[in-house]
Amino acid sequence: MSLTEIQWCTAEYQSALDLRHRVLRAPLKQKFTAEELDVEFQCRHFAWRNEDQIVAAVVADTLPSGGVRLRQLVVEPDLEHDELATLLLAAVEQELASAGVKELILHARTELVAAYQAAGFSIEGDPFHELGLSHT
Repeated sequence: MSLTEIQWCTAEYQSALDLRHRVLRAPLKQKFTAEELDVEFQCRHFAWRNEDQIVAAVVADTLPSGGVRLRQLVVEPDLEHDELATLLLAAVEQELASAGVKELILHARTELVAAYQAAGFSIEGDPFHELGLSHT
C-alpha cells in the first residue's frame, strides 16, 4: 500500500469521491453539491492505494493562516479502519510538513475522536454539529 496525491477531476479523484460518498454521505442520505465539488479544485487530495484500488482518502484544504484543514477522511469499511486511518494521516502529515505546513486541524466525528488522538491529534474547542452529526 502507498500514499498517492490525486488530481481533481481525474479517474482517481472520482474513485476517492465515490468512496467518500458511499461511506460518509450516503448513510446520511446526503449528496455532494456542485458547489462543494467546485471548491475541491483548490484542495489537495490524498489517497491510500492497495494496488489499483483506493482504500482510504482525505482532502486537505489550505487555510488563510497557511495551515491545512483535513476533511472527509474515509477508509474502505471492510478494512482495518483505525490502522489505515493512522497510516494515511501520518503519511499526509509528513507530505504536508515537507511542503512547509506547520499546522493541521480537522473536525472529528465524536465517535472517532479516540482514533485521531491515537494518531497524535488533540482536542481543542467545544463539541459542535456539522452535517447533523456531533463533532469535536
